[in-house]
Amino acid sequence: MKTHETPMSLRVLALILPLLGLAACSGSDGDDVTVEGDVAIAYVMRSSSVRMDPTNGSPFAPGGDLMLRERSSPSAREINLTRRFTQGVGDASDPEVSYDGKKIVFSMRCPASNTATINGQPACTGRWNIWEYDMTSGGLTGGTFRRITDSTEHDDVDPYYLPAGRGFVFASNRQAKSSQDQALGRRYFALDEYERERVLNIHTMDANGGNIQQISFNQSHDRNPVVRPNGDIMYSRWEHMADRNRFAIFRSKPDGTDTFVLYGAHSPGNSFLHPRDMDPSGPYAGFLASSLMPLQRTDEGGALMFVDAANYSEQNTPANSTVPTQGGQVQVTAQELNMDRGLSLHGRVTTPYPLWDGTNRVLLAYRPCEVTRAGRTVSCATLTTAEIQRLSDRQRTMEAVAEDELQDNVPPNYAIYMFNPANQTWRHVATPPAGYMYTDPIALQARREPQASDPTNVDTALAERGMALIEVRSIYNTDRLGRMAEMMIVPDDLPPGCARGIAMTANTDPTSTATQVADLLAIKDPANPAYHCTPVRFVRATRAIPPPSSSMGLRQAIGETDFEQQQILGYAPIEPDGSFKLEIPADIPLALAVVDAEGRAFQTHANWIQVRPGERRTCNGCHSPRRGASLNSGLVVDTQPAALLPAMAAAHESGQTMASTRTRLDPAALRLVTDMLYTDVWADTSRPGVTARAPIIVRYTGNPDPANDLATPAPVNGVINYPEHIQPLWERTRAAGSCVSCHSDPTRLDLRGTIGGTGRMTSYEELLVGDPLLDSAGQPVTRIRDGVPMLERQPPRVQSSSSAANTAGIARKSRLTEILFGHTLLAGSGPRAIYPTPSGSAPNHATMLNAAEKRLLAEWMDLGAQYYNDPFNGASGVRTVQTLSEAAFEATVQPVLQAQCASCHQAGAGIPGASLGDALAVSFSGNRYVLTGVTEGDFNVTLTLINDTCNPANNLLLSRPSTAPHPAGGTGGAVLPVGSPGYTAIANWIRSGCNP
Repeated sequence: MKTHETPMSLRVLALILPLLGLAACSGSDGDDVTVEGDVAIAYVMRSSSVRMDPTNGSPFAPGGDLMLRERSSPSAREINLTRRFTQGVGDASDPEVSYDGKKIVFSMRCPASNTATINGQPACTGRWNIWEYDMTSGGLTGGTFRRITDSTEHDDVDPYYLPAGRGFVFASNRQAKSSQDQALGRRYFALDEYERERVLNIHTMDANGGNIQQISFNQSHDRNPVVRPNGDIMYSRWEHMADRNRFAIFRSKPDGTDTFVLYGAHSPGNSFLHPRDMDPSGPYAGFLASSLMPLQRTDEGGALMFVDAANYSEQNTPANSTVPTQGGQVQVTAQELNMDRGLSLHGRVTTPYPLWDGTNRVLLAYRPCEVTRAGRTVSCATLTTAEIQRLSDRQRTMEAVAEDELQDNVPPNYAIYMFNPANQTWRHVATPPAGYMYTDPIALQARREPQASDPTNVDTALAERGMALIEVRSIYNTDRLGRMAEMMIVPDDLPPGCARGIAMTANTDPTSTATQVADLLAIKDPANPAYHCTPVRFVRATRAIPPPSSSMGLRQAIGETDFEQQQILGYAPIEPDGSFKLEIPADIPLALAVVDAEGRAFQTHANWIQVRPGERRTCNGCHSPRRGASLNSGLVVDTQPAALLPAMAAAHESGQTMASTRTRLDPAALRLVTDMLYTDVWADTSRPGVTARAPIIVRYTGNPDPANDLATPAPVNGVINYPEHIQPLWERTRAAGSCVSCHSDPTRLDLRGTIGGTGRMTSYEELLVGDPLLDSAGQPVTRIRDGVPMLERQPPRVQSSSSAANTAGIARKSRLTEILFGHTLLAGSGPRAIYPTPSGSAPNHATMLNAAEKRLLAEWMDLGAQYYNDPFNGASGVRTVQTLSEAAFEATVQPVLQAQCASCHQAGAGIPGASLGDALAVSFSGNRYVLTGVTEGDFNVTLTLINDTCNPANNLLLSRPSTAPHPAGGTGGAVLPVGSPGYTAIANWIRSGCNP
């Protein structure tokens, strides 16, 4: 079967027709039936109270166990394998079967107070450990246990067998390597980018639990690792940078090299979880089965998706021109399941497990759609059209939702089913007891063992220095979204005489899906006008500074932005053909941004990349298609324009980009440098009509013209803090006076460094938060959002959003940049009308800052416009909690937060689809205080809003909800009025940590 001949949706439907329905989904099918072949299965029983969501990496609730069923039939004997360890107060998750079908590896957590033993030692550590159940000699019910990991400090989950007996891959918050050098030379455990839980990264270990190696270095959770038929590791990665907030499917080599997105970064739906390969010998070879869901509030349930990862990099993004343009992913169930938040009339699916037995069946956990009506659980089949519309209406107020007798609040009761896509049969296999759910089913069958993938060859000299090498063959090799193409360039970017920034030509690659591509032959030719037209000059590398665990005051220090803290590592020039090649530190979360000659990024890099020590990574382009030939290859890369310096042209070797040639001749050019420095080494100016690109020197200090130096403190080690580096720009005296000498009016623009009600400088709040939007009658405009009436706000002067609203770099889409640089960039007509360019007697604001000051301002904005980028700065107010009790929080504070706050403070709150300049896109700051009901996470994120334990009222945790209106920009009263029981409970807990 040639899978590229028919669009994916038609190919899948041809396999699964005729469509029948979900008649058996209610769980009422209790007859004794063997489902198309006898197969023993294992799964986990978990309490329905466990808070399962993609953002919860290792949730726990007492009552979980590993279960085994001798046949895939509801009447088959069921055995609780782990009861003697858990004793009813532990939990289990994530079982996987060995390739011979005789062992089960799984994770289990049981309290250290339990008396159960293993090999004469206490079995339980109080944390999630990796265990194995071996049925080799004792059969299904007479197997033996061994505990593979035994940490009392870390959680190890999601284990999977590596081939050839090499051990296991698993997810863990032990952060085995990154915790030793997390950022700024510090050793600490990182929280996810909601500041909630210690981050789960992918690790490997040998068969006995030794030689543990961390192989992924993401800022938020990496989950559900499995081994693909080709030996690669595949997993779900939480990509959370600013308003990019989703799980995509990633893959890497077993040593963590060649890590890249496989599918789902730009496809419909939010979070692809539990991805697995379909039977590699069947008609679905190359397909993945995955559940697709929102970030929160669905108990890890959503739609069952089949993904054609072999032929599509995203939905409707074919790998090449021989693949139909439509396809990529499709729901394979006859009735559509909701892959978003809200009511799913036909239920939800989680943890699919494709059988590799020629039947194409999928074991899965399924929960029907049920709601409560006047306190009684009823099927959604009984709902009227009006009731369905009511439950699905997101514009209702929270009060209306609370008063409704209909509630979508039934605890998850997942049961195990066998789904056959060919005939759409759903056969019931196992139903949990009341108050529990069954998830993570696996078939105890032998499976074809994947090939043992060998590690990538690495450069040992680089590895010894903890470095790696990245080469991008041409940043002009862009994807169908054009994120580094002409759409990012405006007329003010272009030199005189240039009609466009990137010359284009017809695409001659017959397999490519693009009709036009960048004309690299023209762009790299010094005799061609296109050589001087492109404004793209440098690549800027930044490193994430992960949130430290147990940090008080962190959210106030980060500021009014959805970005976490970052550090600039340095710059490197981009060569005329769009290539760059540089050494970067290995095993860190890294972002790369393409910038212009003044330090303004063309786009926000809204995801983290990584390279392992000694790895040499080559990418075809900047946001290029993930499959297909490089644009900068073949005749294009080997053609040397006559206008190049003869020495440089002669140094070219076949297949080498300009960056490869230059760095081979000058290895020092591989290193990142602190400043933006460029000298044209390519143009042969001895030839008539050939001119070199102008040199660029933009330093903080030491510029050729001292008038372009900073007269205020310069950042140290690439860390920019608003109070230390940006506020002094407003206060520096110039020929026209200081900025604050004119801008000190609270009703217009106040750039003074006085401290406002948030504890941050007034100028910062003025730049980052827009004023309320008024209607024609002068009244505030409101809108119901997630059940809360909210004031609409005008766009702020600094637009601290990322790719979800617009791909442009933050500086380029901020009105502050346009005014202070004197350029019309990408802020939009709306902000320009609200904040017009000063005229008349006002000084020319485009000349008020010098080159170094403009660079610093652009860097601060492009990194996310944080208040502090150093959580360890003594003035930031961040410190490690030492006196506040998590147990007391769980007993007295968390119940208040769940009752009063959690309905609004949940993951994924935002405004999908809002466009640049749209008031909706900038009406209020993102929801970073995310509560899920998991004590550890709720405790950690609550600490970020506390920085003064001796004065509870001074903390954002109390000052914001006790002030009317709340949320800020809302129209309602205080959520926690001063003196109310909830306010008092939280205040007493905060005060308990006072240690003057």
